[in-house]
Amino acid sequence: MFLTALSGYLKPTRRLPEWRDNKARSLSKAAQLARRLVEAEGLPIKNFLPQQYLTDNFDNWFAESMLREIPVYGSRAGRLERVAARGLQLTDGAQNLGPDAASPPVWRDLQVRRTDFNRYLDWLRSVW
Repeated sequence: MFLTALSGYLKPTRRLPEWRDNKARSLSKAAQLARRLVEAEGLPIKNFLPQQYLTDNFDNWFAESMLREIPVYGSRAGRLERVAARGLQLTDGAQNLGPDAASPPVWRDLQVRRTDFNRYLDWLRSVW
């Protein structure tokens, strides 16, 4: 009986079919995939998001959350490296990071690796 209850609590980790290869995806695409997963699985985190994200830009919350929870990579001087997002804001639809929308971006072409994204999905499933 205990194992039956435990198996209901520990859902198997489902991966998204849109991301079968090992390639990185743009941060904005990863945010859209995370939102779709939250909606499809009815995850409780949606009930705790600030109202402005639910009405304005739900995907933006996921992009900002990924910057805090997992490594995100971007280009600064032509090569891809892990971004340092402290003090910077997402711009251009979560494609770049800069001091503000009017300034040139510090980091361009933000990307998330599949393994890191899978860890983020596990985190989303475990929150609340």
